[in-house]
Formats: sequence, structure tokens, C-alpha cells
Amino acid sequence: MSDGFIISLVLIIAGLILLMLGLIKQRDSWLAIGGWTFLSTSCLLVGFVSPPFSWRDFAIALALIEVMLLALGLLLRMRMFYIIGALWAWFWFAATWSYVRGGWIGVLLITVPACVVPTIVLYNVSRYLLPLRDSSQRGQAFRSLLTSVLGTNFPYYVIRSDEWGLNKVEHLTRVGGSAFGVILAGPGVVISRCDHAPVVSDGVKFKGVKTPGVNFTGYADSVPQAVDLREQLRAFPVKARTKDGIEISVLAFAPFRIDCGDEIPRLGKPFPFRAKAVFQALHKAQLIEHTGKGQIPERMEAHLWDDLPRVIGTRILRDIIAQYRFDDLCAPYQLMEDPRAKIAEEFRKQLRKELKSCGIKLVGGGISNLLPDEKHRRQIFEQRIRSWQAYWVRHIMQRQAEGQRSRLRQIEKARARAQVEVIQNLSERLSRLQATGALISYEEIIRLFIEIISQMAIRPLVRRLLPAGFDDSIEAIRQQTENRGRKLA
Repeated sequence: MSDGFIISLVLIIAGLILLMLGLIKQRDSWLAIGGWTFLSTSCLLVGFVSPPFSWRDFAIALALIEVMLLALGLLLRMRMFYIIGALWAWFWFAATWSYVRGGWIGVLLITVPACVVPTIVLYNVSRYLLPLRDSSQRGQAFRSLLTSVLGTNFPYYVIRSDEWGLNKVEHLTRVGGSAFGVILAGPGVVISRCDHAPVVSDGVKFKGVKTPGVNFTGYADSVPQAVDLREQLRAFPVKARTKDGIEISVLAFAPFRIDCGDEIPRLGKPFPFRAKAVFQALHKAQLIEHTGKGQIPERMEAHLWDDLPRVIGTRILRDIIAQYRFDDLCAPYQLMEDPRAKIAEEFRKQLRKELKSCGIKLVGGGISNLLPDEKHRRQIFEQRIRSWQAYWVRHIMQRQAEGQRSRLRQIEKARARAQVEVIQNLSERLSRLQATGALISYEEIIRLFIEIISQMAIRPLVRRLLPAGFDDSIEAIRQQTENRGRKLA
């Protein structure tokens, strides 16, 4: 038994052990080296069976393995076996030709460079095939190149920024690939713009949200959705009931984004975000909204994370409107205090608080005009107009009655003050006349009275309250008094 035979036998056993360890530990490098060593030394062993070394038997063994690889590729329709067959033929052609031409020196100078140089070239070329973030991804890029050539790559995904919802994530089926490959399986690739972060999951476990750009996925990984890191605006109609049972329609809107703290987008960098905030948003989005009575699946609806402002905002706005009566919202006499502004402020305050616990930052928000439901709007408006008309008629009559009562009260007070003033002035004049010792006639008293009344009538406030024809009456009384005095004289 020759030394070459013993060495080949040892290498076969070593290759077989390394092959088994590669399958158990799922180490592709061990699997590739072990499988290649096992097949190569098996061919060498065939050549050493009948000393001296039989090149004919060795070539037949190589050809049989080549045919076996091509047959497996044809039978299983796997590109991997075709590629391995081509590499097998290339390697052993170069090794055999270089050994025949120059022995072991020929192998070192021809075969080794023929295998190493293409590998180095592919490694350096692979970093230009994908827009890598840094050099730490070069190994994964090289591996993805090899597995895509072999057809054992994991699925590739592209995030479409111009789409909405689940349509953002496009599975590139033309590239092929299975997420559950084991043998020589490579990483999947996820490509997104700077404003979208892909979410990675294996269907059972949430594996986190990745930084925008190029990312690589592993075994069983998939990209169920992508998180838009830009500011977004959602407008949604809300139907609510007031405290007195009238249905109100209002359009609410809420601009928001994933919470990123105080960070701002910078040129040349992906949009900032907090991984914890994204996890909170995705976790809260798993809530189920019951669209009807009961717990049956047909009446349950799941939501995406960017639908949370609508779901939460609808509930908050309904609770706020339920605290008001319809007249509080739509009555025309509230000019100093707008209920819509108060409702919008309270809506923003509560929505900002609840969205913060979901990892979402509310940028603003507001509501449109508060109107009855369109189906019954005309009927409700006519009813409320009649109600408001009755209220205002009653209110006007009350105000008119209060004004008339106040007017009469002022007239009585003015009359009383005038009487007191007349009596006081007349008493003072009579007292001064009595002090002179002169005899006071009735005509003199009447003349003094008329004089005092005439002086008071000149005042503007008193003048407005005097009846028409007052001046003529006073003048007639004065004439009668003077005529009577002349007759007595």
C-alpha cells in the first residue's frame, strides 16, 4: 500500500468528518471544504488503487463526479450544482495541466493563482454592486454575490417609497431565493431609501428595525413592512354624538412622525429614528379594533402603525364631543368663545399624550367645522332655527320689559326729585318775602311757582321728559294770573 493511498484515505476521512460537522453546525465554509476534500481525495484514491498512480482511472473518477453534479442540477433544477460542476472542471483542469507541465511548482504558480486571483477580484467587485454603508458589510456583500450566482440566496426585497401600506415592500421574485435554505445558503438583501426603515421578522420573533440603506437578512427572515420616517399627515372623518344625542360629523387631521428625539435629518445621512419608538409603534399597532358587536374574526380589524393616529384620534374626539350639547357647538350667540378651538386644543393635547406612549410624535392637528350628519342636516337645522327663534323672541321681550320697567322707575324718581326741588325753591322764596314783612298774595305765589317750573324746564335732562305743549300751558297760566291781578288792582 503506497503512501499516496494512505494519505488519500486519511484526507477522505478528514473531509467526511468536516462535511458532517458543517451540516450539523451549519457552517458553510466547513461544508464546502469538507465536501471538496472528500470528492477530490476520493478521485485520488481511485488513482492510487493500482500502483503506480493511474491517470486514466483518476480522470475517469473526475469525469464521473462532473457528470453526477450536472445530473443533480438537471434533476433538482438547482443552479448550484451546475456552478459547482463548472468550478470542479476548471479547478482540476488547471491543476492537472499545471502539474503535468511543471510538477508541484506548476501547481503553485498556475493552479493556486488561477483560484485565488478570481476570488480576490470578486471580493473587491462585490462592494460596488450594492450601496454599502461601511466596510463591515463587505463580507456579507461578497457572500450574497456568491449565493446569488449559486441560486441559494435568501429573498431580496426593495422598499418603494412612493407606495402606501404593505405595497411598500416588493419581493424581487425574479431573483429567486428561499428563506429556508440550509446548504450554502446566503444572506438576503433589503434595499431602501434614506427615509424608510425595513422591519425584519422570522414569522415568530421580531428581529428589529434596520437602518435605511442596504441590509442583509438571515435564515427564515422576511420583511413584512417598512416604517416611513418622514413626517406624515392623516385626515379622517369622525362621526360622534353630542350629550343630547345629535350626531355630528367632523373632519380631523393629524401630522405625525416616528419619535426621533431632538435629532434632525442631515444631508448624506438616513432619517433619524429611535429603535425603541419603532418597536412601540409596531407593538401598539397589533391592537384589534372591533367594528361591531361580538368577538368573531369577521368583526375584527388589525392596523398598521401609521393608522394609530386615526384609530386613537377617533376615540378621543368622540369622547370630547360627547361632553357638549348641540347648542354648545353650533349656537350662533357664542361670539366670544369658540367651542371648536377648545375642542381642537383638547384633541391635540390628549392625542399627543397617547401617541407618545406609542413611539409616535404628534407635530400638530386640528378639526374642521362641526356640522350635523349630512343625512339629517336640513331637518336638524330647521328644528334648531325654530328653537333659537323662540329663544330670541322670549329674550327680546324680556329685555324690552326690563327696559320699560327701568324707564318708568327713572321717570318716577325724576318726578319725585322735581317735586322736592320745587317745594324747596318755593319755600326759600316765600321765606325771603316774609322776612321783608310784605303781604304775599295768591297771585305772587302762583307767579313764583311758574318761575321755578320754567327754570327747571330749561334743563336738558328734564326737557326730554316734558310732554308736548308744556310751554304753551305755562304761558297761558301766566297770562291768566296777570289778568286776574290787574282786575283786583
